[in-house]
Amino acid sequence: MTLSAEPELHMDIPGGFHSLGLDLDAQGQVDQLWSIAKEIWPTGTDFQREVAFHSYREMADHALAGNAFYAGFCLDDAPDGRRTTASLLARLDPLDEADAELSARGLFEALSANENNTVEYIRVPAGPGVLVLCGLQWQSDPDDDTAPSMPIARTDVYLPLPRMGRLLVLSLTTPSLPDLPFYVSLLSKTAHDLTVSSGAEPPSGPEPGGESGGKGTAIADRVRADFG
Repeated sequence: MTLSAEPELHMDIPGGFHSLGLDLDAQGQVDQLWSIAKEIWPTGTDFQREVAFHSYREMADHALAGNAFYAGFCLDDAPDGRRTTASLLARLDPLDEADAELSARGLFEALSANENNTVEYIRVPAGPGVLVLCGLQWQSDPDDDTAPSMPIARTDVYLPLPRMGRLLVLSLTTPSLPDLPFYVSLLSKTAHDLTVSSGAEPPSGPEPGGESGGKGTAIADRVRADFG
């Protein structure tokens, strides 16, 4: 088997997520977003689909501004009839540390400094990483304290990939708090299944264990369980 000279990341996006087409050219992305709008509003009006299209385009532009290479969202009906939704972003940041273990430990220390974060070491086949869970309050108008707001949960996975010289960051957010464990199970599967094509062996080292930062919750415990 001939390996590529440059390592490549292979990552499967969870089923049910609509891609916002960050990997497409301008016209391809327009076609993709219109297709999603029509799928979301199959019996809606042209105005509803147009509003949806511009909303998706704004989401895609925001993701690109944050250096994401993937952005998508899920919108579905839960078994009890509720509407449930989540968004997923993926980006690759520069990574200077060649030791994945040291990189993960450094991330753990830095991210634990925020007392609102629940921070855990994780290990997936690609190597060690860090899982962060936090709650946020979304404001429809950040400059107006009286504007409508809603609580959302955010889960980030940081995976150092020294063979690529990159730090993979997967970010999932959802206002559907009862469904957070389900969405995190999808994120966990993505993290466990990703591979980096390279002739080198995956990073190895002692299993980090037992340390955590931030405040634990019942949901946090269920989220940890998904990542082993």
